[in-house]
Amino acid sequence: RQAQLSALAEASGLTRNEIMRRLLLSQQIPSAAERREILRILRVQKEQSRLGGLLKKALTEREEKASLRQALAEIERNAVELRRAVAYLVRSR
Repeated sequence: RQAQLSALAEASGLTRNEIMRRLLLSQQIPSAAERREILRILRVQKEQSRLGGLLKKALTEREEKASLRQALAEIERNAVELRRAVAYLVRSR
């Protein structure tokens, strides 16, 4: 049983104590694939924040239009990536 608990904790990225708590409370335990998607979403979200800061800086400093277009294109690509990751998580439930 301890080996199963350890394997489940490792696959989900949660601690053994958190696994036990969720099992006792009949809460969902994320799969390894869900955990990877959540981490992917967090990375893209961090990138979105960085790009938003760059865009704000560019707008306040009156940067040239080419750099603004580039920042907007990156933001749009990240938004698509976020939508894909969220859609995957919704489908997997």
